Amino acid sequence: MRRGLLVCVLLVAASCSEAPAPASAPAPASAWEALPLGTSADFRDVWFTDANHGWIAGGGFNIVGGLVGRTEDAGRTWRFTSNLTSRDGMTLPALHMFDSGRGVIAAGSGETLSTKDGGQSWTVASRRGRVNSLSTLFFLDGRRGWAAGHGDVLFTDDGGLTWTPLTPEGMDTSYRPPVRAIQFQDDRRGWAAGMNASLMRTADGGVTWEPVAAPLAVGEHPNFWDMFFVDGQTGWVAGEEGTILATRDAGATWVRQNTGLKDARSAAKIERIPMARGSVDIDAGDRTPGFTITAVRFLDPRRGWIAGFYAGLGRSLVLRTADGGATWVVDGDIAGEELHGLFVQGRERLWAVGARVRTGPQSIYYRPLTK
Repeated sequence: MRRGLLVCVLLVAASCSEAPAPASAPAPASAWEALPLGTSADFRDVWFTDANHGWIAGGGFNIVGGLVGRTEDAGRTWRFTSNLTSRDGMTLPALHMFDSGRGVIAAGSGETLSTKDGGQSWTVASRRGRVNSLSTLFFLDGRRGWAAGHGDVLFTDDGGLTWTPLTPEGMDTSYRPPVRAIQFQDDRRGWAAGMNASLMRTADGGVTWEPVAAPLAVGEHPNFWDMFFVDGQTGWVAGEEGTILATRDAGATWVRQNTGLKDARSAAKIERIPMARGSVDIDAGDRTPGFTITAVRFLDPRRGWIAGFYAGLGRSLVLRTADGGATWVVDGDIAGEELHGLFVQGRERLWAVGARVRTGPQSIYYRPLTK
């Protein structure tokens, strides 16, 4: 068993002691609130099993082997465990917790790790297959799960303790775009989405995959970053350029939805060059940043949220819908962050976490949900 080092990266410098608990937590409000994490690390995923117990996964270039944080008091204080993977500077992009004790994380190094003590210690799982990196996890229940990234799709039937490749022997997967999101409707039917507008489905549990034509214009190839099915029929895929695809018939057909943001898609920056007689407009090839959607979550077929950011602008947005994505409105506008992880904690709270593009310590963001 590899036991992580307990670390808390404080505001000024890294330390190996726990940050003192604040006198009191910020009172919940109708808007998004920030809870300080006491670390300068960046995070990619967040998971809560109940109102008090939560986890975040990520890392940083100066953190050995990734970083997992855990809270037992609804995000007021956090304890951190590092040195989980075999590679320095490696982040942990995906996290799944079954309960307050058992959980699994996937690493960018291609490793998977499991815990039985709520994240105080992590064990590297036994794994076979050709995997360069992992970026997504999905569990159908407490035993059956899939992991994917760049390389083979992996499967476990013992809750993440061991993983086996589903790729038939001799099949080359190097041509397949990296997978960023995977989800199954049952033990046979599943979906995967990823880079270069890749959308695939399987009908044999992930052994073989069939590409699906997405409703995109000619020449459009946005990277897809997340996927979420709220039930067996209704799901969404989201990614770059404000792209949202939705299905209400288990993926038989997909339709495109509009975020309503005027600047969701990147556009050419036109330079006006003065001339002897007037001026001329030139497209020099530079573009405005589009809205990259990194996470999509729904509470039911009508109520849901997406989170994302404008690269290089230090600005993230959370949008919400009450009509299944037909219309979206801005729910939160968060400066200094590039949000990556979004989690709906039952019907109580919504959580978001990401990467800093500002000075100062990192925070996790939350807002209460109202009926």
